[in-house]
Amino acid sequence: MLTFGVMFRPGHFPLSHVIACLKVAEDVGFDHAWFGDSHLIWHEVSPYLTAAAMSTRRLRVGPLVSNPVTRHPTLVASAVATLAELFDGRASLGVGRGDSAVRTLGLSPMKLGEFREALRAIRRLCRGETAEIDGTAVRFSWLTRVVPVLLAAYGPRVLELAGADADGVILQLASPSVIEWALPHARRGARMAGRTLDDFEVVAAAPTYVSADRERALAHVRGFPATVYLRHGHPDAPHATRVSDDMADRLTLIGTADAIRDKIRRLERAGVTHVCIYLGIVEPECHVSTLETYGREIIPHFR
Repeated sequence: MLTFGVMFRPGHFPLSHVIACLKVAEDVGFDHAWFGDSHLIWHEVSPYLTAAAMSTRRLRVGPLVSNPVTRHPTLVASAVATLAELFDGRASLGVGRGDSAVRTLGLSPMKLGEFREALRAIRRLCRGETAEIDGTAVRFSWLTRVVPVLLAAYGPRVLELAGADADGVILQLASPSVIEWALPHARRGARMAGRTLDDFEVVAAAPTYVSADRERALAHVRGFPATVYLRHGHPDAPHATRVSDDMADRLTLIGTADAIRDKIRRLERAGVTHVCIYLGIVEPECHVSTLETYGREIIPHFR
């Protein structure tokens, strides 16, 4: 069964508004609440994750995505494992090598070999197992839940790493053709590691705008494919003018409910198991109606 999530950037809207939206999302059939983790350009994510978990009954919560550069691997794991322990296992961890949270500090994403070791340690800790950190054996003796660890990936080597050492992959785009290109790399990594991907999560995460007015929808999502760090995801960012209509359409979920549903069906056929919509690009007054449209006209077709 295809699952659905909604993502907010911490601090872009009042917390009361975000929580009200998440309650609607839960009521209409969404499964997960994600929050971006980039502590300089947005608010710190941890309070938002806790508030979301406390305010809902069923939604899983997690960062999309944290990194082991600005946060120590044990801290990345402990933060989300604690949420799982406190809230009936309702937590997942999205992790990556580092993007805007890292680059805004003048740092670089973690090198692949180092990141592989960090990812393995994080996943072992999130499974209640012992991990070795700089020669020291550590374990969360209090953890009774298993927290899925999903890896944000784009290039072949990191996709292979996801298949080998993660519980799923996060692709921040809604292009069936890119999904079809990416998943064989993850499967290759799984084969090399001697594992199967039977329960592997494949997340397609992207902005959405429900409207029959294509130009209006494109204007809102155009900034997404050309992300830069201090204007991360802003529709009015100067670099957005370089994005063609075709590119903006291909990588996002826009149009009528019928058109969005048809594209999600193609994503599902390509191998996607979870669709996460970035709601922040939609005008705040349309957040609830967008969620309700998904709940009424899109999600039921995948249940």
